[in-house]
Amino acid sequence: ALVIIGGLNWGLVALAEFDLVATLVGLDFGETNVVSRIVYGLVGVAGGLAEQLHLRVGVVEVRGRSMAPTLLSGDRLLAARLGSRVGDVVLVPDPRDEGRELVKRVVSIDAFGVTVRGDNPVASTDARTFGAIRADRVRWRVLLRYWPLDRAGVVPPPPPVVDEGGEDACTFPQALIAGD
Repeated sequence: ALVIIGGLNWGLVALAEFDLVATLVGLDFGETNVVSRIVYGLVGVAGGLAEQLHLRVGVVEVRGRSMAPTLLSGDRLLAARLGSRVGDVVLVPDPRDEGRELVKRVVSIDAFGVTVRGDNPVASTDARTFGAIRADRVRWRVLLRYWPLDRAGVVPPPPPVVDEGGEDACTFPQALIAGD
């Protein structure tokens, strides 16, 4: 019972936070406000339940194009301290700057570590640059995208890569536009 009460408490806090932020920035969501409130409430309840069950959860905002079109800059994700499996989207420390975390997909796990790559190889700095990451360094697994609402839900699998003639395949052709 205490676990459920703790989760519901987080849900109420999330709703209050949503209303406060919307008011401060002058947003009027109209009819979608109900849906937005429900999503924020559910994320809050999930976070509260996870905390009560001693699971570590966190939120992260995607920056950059390395995971496009699966994840876009500005997407907000709910992640938990869980082990990783092939195909999972995870957060890993950037080997070039320990203060940063990278959002990548696990493509293999072996004795050398965990190999991660972005879904958009043209715009991704990943295992092709820095090699495999020690398994104990991959501590966060993305559970779902909660924002924007029209794309909320479980993170989909990577898009198919089509190689049409020996060139490096690009899963996000817009990335090839100069100056973009």
